[in-house]
Amino acid sequence: MVVDWLRFEIASGLQKLLALRLIGTPPEDAIIGTAEVWLEAVGGCGIQWVEHLDRDRVRRTFQTLFRICDRWPAPKQFLDNLGSRAPPIALPEPPITPEDRARNRARLREAVESLAKIKQMK
Repeated sequence: MVVDWLRFEIASGLQKLLALRLIGTPPEDAIIGTAEVWLEAVGGCGIQWVEHLDRDRVRRTFQTLFRICDRWPAPKQFLDNLGSRAPPIALPEPPITPEDRARNRARLREAVESLAKIKQMK
């Protein structure tokens, strides 16, 4: 089952493609069947569609198809041109107190000294 927002985006994109009248455009009386095939292909492609991650990505993909297609595209062309999701926003560096910094430096110094002793023994 295709979620409502994805159904809307696919239908909207197909309507815009229909307006371009590309070679191979399905007849107007077949567009509903065409949309159902697209929804089945896109909905069953193995992607876990998430609205806040994918809505703009789907729109950008249709914009790419509008620009590059000379013929009516198949769902495969849509999936082949589907960009990657935006990476998650990185968390800020955790704050470190001067005491923690001094303690970490002391640990590193101890580790280096310990390694130097081991190296001398060999």
